[in-house]
Amino acid sequence: MAKTPQCQSCGMPMSKPEEFGTEKDGTRSEKFCSKCYENGEWTNPDATFDEFYEISLKGFQESDMSKVGKFFLNKMYTKKFLKKLERWR
Repeated sequence: MAKTPQCQSCGMPMSKPEEFGTEKDGTRSEKFCSKCYENGEWTNPDATFDEFYEISLKGFQESDMSKVGKFFLNKMYTKKFLKKLERWR
């Protein structure tokens, strides 16, 4: 079973075409989601790491994710996790 790719900026799993960001030429990014990366550019280019973490965490918490999903998100979505992603290394 193939592993679902996850955004290398925010960690969001990406399984549907519309969840993938786009490059300048319109092709789908293989690394970044549409919330983080569009037209070859970051959607929050001026955000510091800490600001980005807060924005992302709030976005996930306000999403239509299940209560169980949000419980695990609050345990797993840490700054330590985010720093392991390609954008923040």
